[in-house]
Amino acid sequence: MRRRLPPPLFFSVRLPTLLAMFWRSHVGSRPIAGVSQKEPRAFIVFRLDSLGDVVMTTPLFRALKKAHPGSRCTVVVQECYKPLLVTNPHIDEILTLPKVRPVWLPQGVRRLLSATVLYWTRLRKRHFDFAVSPRWDVDTHLATFLCVLTHAASRVGYSEKASLAKQQINRGFDAAYNVCLPAGPVRHEILRNLSVAGAVGATIADATLEVQLTERDRRSAAELLAKVPASTKLVAIGIGAASRSRRWPLGCYADVMNDLAKGCSVQPAIVCSAAELGRALKLASLLQRRPIILAGARLREVCAVLERCDLFLGNDSGCAHLAAAMDCKVIVISRHPRDGDPNHCNSPLRFAPHCAHVRVLQPATALDRCGEACRSDQPHCITKVSVDEVVAAARLMLKETPAVVVPPLSKALPDKAQRLLHAHSAEAIRRAVETLRAAADRPPALL
Repeated sequence: MRRRLPPPLFFSVRLPTLLAMFWRSHVGSRPIAGVSQKEPRAFIVFRLDSLGDVVMTTPLFRALKKAHPGSRCTVVVQECYKPLLVTNPHIDEILTLPKVRPVWLPQGVRRLLSATVLYWTRLRKRHFDFAVSPRWDVDTHLATFLCVLTHAASRVGYSEKASLAKQQINRGFDAAYNVCLPAGPVRHEILRNLSVAGAVGATIADATLEVQLTERDRRSAAELLAKVPASTKLVAIGIGAASRSRRWPLGCYADVMNDLAKGCSVQPAIVCSAAELGRALKLASLLQRRPIILAGARLREVCAVLERCDLFLGNDSGCAHLAAAMDCKVIVISRHPRDGDPNHCNSPLRFAPHCAHVRVLQPATALDRCGEACRSDQPHCITKVSVDEVVAAARLMLKETPAVVVPPLSKALPDKAQRLLHAHSAEAIRRAVETLRAAADRPPALL
């Protein structure tokens, strides 16, 4: 039996977007001259989802500026992620969703009101050449809604046919885009973001993540870590995640850190949100060495600390992508089984941190009846990743020499590169990148 669309998503996402499309087509439309063939061009990118998604979109911002040096790039993100982008040299303006105060309103209603206020106060009287929504997955954050309302000559986004869930929840959204990208093969989200850049004329694609730090950020990190001896290995522990089932048990993290401390001097640094301070204190009580706790710290301050770490060890979360952006060695413990759905929203094939040294540790298969993806709302399949496995990976990482910088990716994804990307090793990813560089396509025509 076909599952029905959840009423909250219908009324807070799909219906408003369809109404916006009707309004733009029949009521509020005005003559648009089309995309300018001369510089400067104006881009607006809606990236309203999570921290990791924002970090993995930084190559897109750089690609737009390199392809169109005189262009103006406006980015719309959640307020809490703005600090990551204010130092980005490829972004000219950052807009955030205004806060809607009545907390008693349902989250979907507050989000809709917030998006509407943003359009009415900041976007209504402005013109853009391109309005872009790079999200491949289901749009539950109203990025398509804002793309439609924004007065743009061209709107670029991924097709609703990307997944079964998107076909249901975002049905009818393809009509919102005059440049509607196909779902394409299974590939990393950075490559999907760069495909969006290619659709608007970007021919040079560098996949390196980019978070720019200031001297103040680095001074803060230096002061925080001043008492850590130079001979001590600094290991960041990322205990947070979007859902409980993506969190490896705290006791397992404690066992790993205490085991690592037997072979060398290790200083733990727990990284989490302010809401997770209680869990951080619980983990601290299980560790043999008193940790440094960064709970609710400024995002760029966290990045500055991660820049000085020898290793990041944590759950599949946005913090892991911050560590990757800082070129820190990364070990992620994932709940997604190795034989699971490669296009699932927890799949490392799509969301593994992108850096030179990265390992994603997964259960070989799902537990019980989870099938192609863990379906529990509690730590379940992730518990099959053993402490011994993580300790072995961490010791190897800590002994490895500094990695070679990952070369740029092209937007193309040949079959050979797809096969290489399906292997979860740094060497396979490096070879895939080299394959991508060697298979650059002919530059696409401008719209």
